[in-house]
Order: sequence, then C-alpha cells, then structure tokens
Amino acid sequence: MTQLSDPAALPNDEAPPPGLTRVETRAEDGRLLSVAHLNADGAMDGPFIAYAADGRVQMRMGYRAGQPDGPATIYRDGRLQTELTYAAGQLDGALRGYDLAGRLASVVRYVQGRKHGLTECFSPDGAPLVSMAYENDRQHGPTTEYFPDGTPRRRTPYKDGLADGESLEFHPGGAPAERTLFRAGVAVEGPTRFEDPAAPAKTSLLGRLLGK
Repeated sequence: MTQLSDPAALPNDEAPPPGLTRVETRAEDGRLLSVAHLNADGAMDGPFIAYAADGRVQMRMGYRAGQPDGPATIYRDGRLQTELTYAAGQLDGALRGYDLAGRLASVVRYVQGRKHGLTECFSPDGAPLVSMAYENDRQHGPTTEYFPDGTPRRRTPYKDGLADGESLEFHPGGAPAERTLFRAGVAVEGPTRFEDPAAPAKTSLLGRLLGK
C-alpha cells in the first residue's frame, strides 16, 4: 500500500521541544517551507521538517548538535520515497527505497556512512533481482542475480571490490550454464559453457531425415 505524507500532522504552531527554539522558513507568498529547531548554541537540534509546494511533508528527520541523527523519511509527490537512519551525521542502518506505488524497491545497509552488509534490489512484485554483499564500502562476498522466480541466475564472489573465485551462471532449472574463475578481477579460466540437462535432446539432420 502506498504510504502518503500526512498533512494533518504538520506542526503549525506547536510548542518546540524543551530548550530549543523553533525557526520557520517561508516563501515570499507565506508558504511554510521548513521548520527547524536550534539549541542554545545555535546548532540544529531536534525535529526538522521540509514541505513541498502543496504543503505536504517532503522530508522529516532529526538533528542532534548540528548533525543529522535518528530516523529520516523522504516523500515524493506525497508518497514515501526513502527511509533512512543517521547516527552522528552519517548513514547508519538500512536505507529503504520505494517505487511510485509504494513497493519496496531496494535496501542498502550502512555502518558509519559506509555500505556494509547486504544490498538488495527487488522487482515490483517483490521478487529479488540482485543481492550484493559489502564490507567497508566495497563489494566483499557473493553477488547474486536472480531469475523472475527468485532462483539464482548468476553468482559471483567478490573480495575487496574485485571478482575473486568461481563465478557461476545457471540455467533456469538450476543446473550450471557457465563457469568462469576470477582472481583479483581478472578471468583466469573460462568461460566454460554447459548444456542444460533439462533441455530437449538435439537431433542431428540425418536423424531428422530418418525420423529419429
């Protein structure tokens, strides 16, 4: 289900959090563009909300001592586009992207501002398209592409950002279709192709003429 920003939740004249000063930014026509909060040092602290031209929430996030901190949401045309989390100004946790229909399209995981863990992309029906393992902002571990039914199409191991090890492509039934061996991003063996054991047996021209 599509998640929409909530115009009823707009903080028009609500009191700021204790110890913070509310600061509004408005367009020349008086439209509210953003609401921020400043601490005693003049740094952004607490909730920050930006608004689109139609008055709906465009971005909602938190600040602590001048840096983004905590969960954040971004909307496009009133629809949820991105969910993410900051810690001390850096991306930390899962960043989730959504398509125009509100369906989950991607998940990218971060630790202290760097990709770390599994990055995944999904089709509109929720099936996996590709998954990539990251460590310290570099591909490290298996990268897998998928058929529409969710079974692996190709699997390639990575080490420090480079293909390293046995890369296998699969037939739709799961049998190996192609093998390539990589070392530090360079193919050192293959590719070697394999026939699909589930495919109909090929008949020679003579066999077809003889009805065999």
